[in-house]
Amino acid sequence: MRDKTDQIIKAAINVFIKKGFLQSTTQEIAKEADVAEVTLYRKFSTKQNLFETVIKKSLENHFKTRIFKLAEEETGRFFEEILDERLEVISKNHQLIKMLVSESMMGNLTGDLDFPSVIYNGLKAGIQLHFEKQNIAADPGIFAHQITGILVSNVLFVKETPYYKLAKEEKQKILDHYTTSLMANL
Repeated sequence: MRDKTDQIIKAAINVFIKKGFLQSTTQEIAKEADVAEVTLYRKFSTKQNLFETVIKKSLENHFKTRIFKLAEEETGRFFEEILDERLEVISKNHQLIKMLVSESMMGNLTGDLDFPSVIYNGLKAGIQLHFEKQNIAADPGIFAHQITGILVSNVLFVKETPYYKLAKEEKQKILDHYTTSLMANL
């Protein structure tokens, strides 16, 4: 039975990416999943329920990062490692992330599903922990805002070559630029 649920979730992601929440229909999702529409409704009571499940699963899969582990470590590369990891995830899942940002901006995602807020709040909590561990007296919110801005801008302003396809040296140049900007706030 789990296979059908996974089929539906994968199909829903594809359809939501292509059409967004409002323009997508459960009929299209069922067809993409190769299941009857009634099966879709047995698993998910409404299109909204399916959408929320898809978003939560996507955020869990793609943005459950190592930030808290990194926050505990005594590395001088804390911001660099966060940016590298998140830019990698964003560039590999660009269409999904773009849809999440779009749906958030249209008010279709609120509370614990609002993509920019989820990113910001996770960053702020991790940065706050890092600052406490390192005895750094700075406002984690400023850093979280700046990193969220960097990440969202990488969704909105598509680069010719995605981050994950760049050579190591090119990635390092980008990371150096961003971390220099962040460190200016300390």
